[in-house]
Formats: sequence, C-alpha cells, structure tokens
Amino acid sequence: MTFLPDIPIAVLGIVGLALVGLCVWRLIAERGRRIHWIRRTLMAIVVIAMVARPGVPGGEVPTGSINVNVFLVIDTSQSIAAEDWGQGEARIQGIRDDVRDVAYAFAGSNISVITFDSQPQLRVPLTDDGSAVIELVNALKPEIGFFSQGSSISAARDMLQQEIERADAAHPGAPTLVFYMGDGEQTAEAPPQSFDTVAPLVDAGFVLGYGTEQGGRMQESSFEQPTEPVYVQDPAGGDAISRIDEAALQEIATQMGVSYLHRTADVDLAPSLDAMTSQQGEVDLSQTEEARLDLYWVLAVPLFLLLMWELWVFAGALRLRSGARRR
Repeated sequence: MTFLPDIPIAVLGIVGLALVGLCVWRLIAERGRRIHWIRRTLMAIVVIAMVARPGVPGGEVPTGSINVNVFLVIDTSQSIAAEDWGQGEARIQGIRDDVRDVAYAFAGSNISVITFDSQPQLRVPLTDDGSAVIELVNALKPEIGFFSQGSSISAARDMLQQEIERADAAHPGAPTLVFYMGDGEQTAEAPPQSFDTVAPLVDAGFVLGYGTEQGGRMQESSFEQPTEPVYVQDPAGGDAISRIDEAALQEIATQMGVSYLHRTADVDLAPSLDAMTSQQGEVDLSQTEEARLDLYWVLAVPLFLLLMWELWVFAGALRLRSGARRR
C-alpha cells in the first residue's frame, strides 16, 4: 500500500497528531463522556487516513503523449492591437483563437511559446500542458508603447533556433512544428533577418497572418486600464492605422519552408491542422506511468456511520434540553 496526500506529509503528520492528541486528552479528562471521545477519536483517525490517500499499485499504463515539439512564435508588438479582426476585435483575439485550436489539435504534445516585440521572450518552455499554454496566451497584452523602440518581424529568429536545437537534443527524432503568428509589420529601422537558418530544423508548420489591407486603429497599451479607450496617434495627425504586410509574411514562410495562411475570423484554423496532425501526431506509447487504485473512498463508509452516530447523539441531547426547559 502507498500513500499520496495532496498536502505535504509533514503538515498532515503535525495536524493529525494534534487532532488525535486533543481527542485522547479529552477522552482521559472527561471520564463520564468517554464513549463520545472514543467516537470522535475514531472520526479523526479516519479523516486523516482519507487525506493521506491510501492506494495500491495496479501495474503500468502508457501516458499516450504525442511525440511532437510545437513552437508558437507570437507577435505582441503594438500593431497586434489593431482592431480589424472579425467585428472590430483586436488581432490578438484571432491569435488566441488559433492557439486554442493548435493546443487542441496537438493535445499531449510538447508546446512552447515565444513572443516578440522590441525583444523576444520565452514565455513557456516546452510543456505538455496545453491548458497552461492557452491561459498564458489569453493573458498576453500588446507591448506597452512607452517601452517600444520599434519591432522587427524576425526578432524571435535566434531564440526560436536556439530552443529548437535544445529540444532536438532533449527529444531526438521528434518532429518540429512552427506556427509563426503576426501581421508582418516591420517598424524597426534595420531590415529583418532571414529565417533560412531555421528551415533545416523545421518539419512542418504555418505562418499565420492577421489583419487587413484597410487596417485598423490600435488601442494604446499602458500600465493602467483607462476608463475610455485611448488610441495610438499618427504623428501626421489622427489615429494611427496598422495594415497587414502579407508580402513580408509570405517571405518568412518561404524562408522556413512552410505555408502561409491569411487568417480571418469566419474561417476556423482546425481543418488546416487535420492533415498535419495525421502525419505528425503519432501517439508515443513507449512512456508509461504506474497505475494506482485509490482506496480513500472505502473509508467514507465508516466515516459516514460515525457522523450519523454523532448526529443522533446530538439530536438526543437537544431533545433532553428542550424537555427540561418545558418543565
């Protein structure tokens, strides 16, 4: 038999000893109510045993993980706040929707998130927790304009290459998928670097483009949430407008050897992922973990009986007090 408590074993031991010690002390001190404290001592022991989660081994089962490394490269520059996605939503909402589809399509695979604006940032190292990736991306905000020094669409290239090489060393033979998500808008003075050095490391993926030719104005990112929307201003006057640069995105796709897709709110990404998952999403059953049969639920029966006994005694005491008051 093994034990797998949800709280530290030391904490469980201290609380358990204190609780049982209190019951034993009252058992000795109140000799006329000894049966009551025996019952409560048993209840305390049963509760502690349940919290300890006793169980017995049940052999090994495959974890069913997908042997694929997925890298999400996400633009978080100010332009990703442009409101030309769907019915006037920010582009980053489209990215969030597509990240959810990727996480669902490759559930159980290793997923990493790299964002870029003025600088690249590794937000999530490779993890098989798709829900954590979705929550992280749901919380992403565009770069605060105060810190912006212009962004390059290739800002994440070196970090992406480094993380892929590290993953290849840790998981040799695992296919590498890259999903680049952005609008292609280059605001840094230096020209973007080529992704051709990354191409030999990539097995499949997509460059996903967000935005329209008409463009959209951008809510200004700041430390505080304004009561009224504040939009980025054009130095020439009026609201600044951000437009997608599909030529730049297509160039990145060509350099990496993957396909480019222009994303719109009325077309789901999931169908485009189906062929990729059928080719790359092979389940690896070589890794196993110990199966375990929990037994804590068995202790619920004696605990229930002890509680019913305690309530029955308590109800009897109330009836006696009520009768005494009437007399």
